[in-house]
Amino acid sequence: MKNPPVVEKIRIRYQDIDTYGHVNNALHATYFESLRMAYWKRLAEQLDLGPLEAGDLPGARYVLAEATIRYKASIFLKDSLFGAASVRAVGNRSFVMDYELRVGESFEGGRLVAGGESAQVFYQAQTGEVKPRPEWFLTAIAELEGRPEESFAPEKRS
Repeated sequence: MKNPPVVEKIRIRYQDIDTYGHVNNALHATYFESLRMAYWKRLAEQLDLGPLEAGDLPGARYVLAEATIRYKASIFLKDSLFGAASVRAVGNRSFVMDYELRVGESFEGGRLVAGGESAQVFYQAQTGEVKPRPEWFLTAIAELEGRPEESFAPEKRS
């Protein structure tokens, strides 16, 4: 992942460790979720919305539709863990995020231990239906990522 807009140091807790002495595989999804919230907080700051409450931006409530994790190496309690998140694609009703977890002295110099992606759909809680993305969303994401809006076009599925 090149120049991710969000890089965070992730605290590995003792309870994250399984009987094999490494971080349990289920925790990777939790780490990705914390990176997604860090991204959302950065977006809220950029939009001058003040502190993010309950993980929602006005008009941009979403639900997770799909998640994939690729495990590359074990993570241990002694490791310094860094994670990054970036939006890869923005559709009319959804967006896709990429994640990387690395161990080392920094994210940039760290060794890749896991990667993944998640697809989120914009959601109307009152009706229980998928809804169109907010009008401001693509422009705000493009600004945060430092990329042109057209670079966020969803990939064509075959």
